[in-house]
Amino acid sequence: MARIAVCAPSTPITREDADRVLALAAAEFSGLMLDIHPQCFASQGHFAGSEEERLSAFVECANDPQVDAVWFARGGYGACRIAEDALAGLTHAAQDKLFLGYSDAGYMLGGLYR
Repeated sequence: MARIAVCAPSTPITREDADRVLALAAAEFSGLMLDIHPQCFASQGHFAGSEEERLSAFVECANDPQVDAVWFARGGYGACRIAEDALAGLTHAAQDKLFLGYSDAGYMLGGLYR
């Protein structure tokens, strides 16, 4: 079973959106397990929690050897603000993972895939 961790290095998602995504994944992709990190629902100003919360959640998901991929819940420039520290915090477990995101998350994705 493939396992995807969802974190929010930029802006938060709502529990309702998370529930819809989980329901869709369960209905359409029986071999997929989505783990939505609680940090996705945090809020500090425009962001999904403080920079420390967002950084910690991303590094936790990326370094988890049981996770096959990490999906950025939403776009936004918050990912740019933690990118340098996020890349520095990665371990060997993060090397072979897939990372998915869009919008301003591309800045961090560029560092992950270089």
